[in-house]
Amino acid sequence: MYLHIVLMAPHTPLSPELVPKLDHAFIRIRQECPGIERFEWVPNLSRSSARYSHALLSVFRTQEALDAYRESDAHQAMLDAIAAHIQDIVVLDSVLEENLP
Repeated sequence: MYLHIVLMAPHTPLSPELVPKLDHAFIRIRQECPGIERFEWVPNLSRSSARYSHALLSVFRTQEALDAYRESDAHQAMLDAIAAHIQDIVVLDSVLEENLP
């Protein structure tokens, strides 16, 4: 399993108009990109990193599934929908041990 987390710092608070665009992009990604175990948009509730207000939290079955997602048209469409709103991102990719308790 492969963990892919993207922390996002927007220029300004995200507008309500962006939500339907993200919802559509996420549905498309789930439909077009096999090998996704988990794929969700979550708020960052941490008080120590308020600049990064949201994150994309995703888990892929294989490295190949993660690579295919990154190269997909659906991923590009999501980037197109959100890029203008984001000032900075931090990406974490890691192997997720399957035998953890």
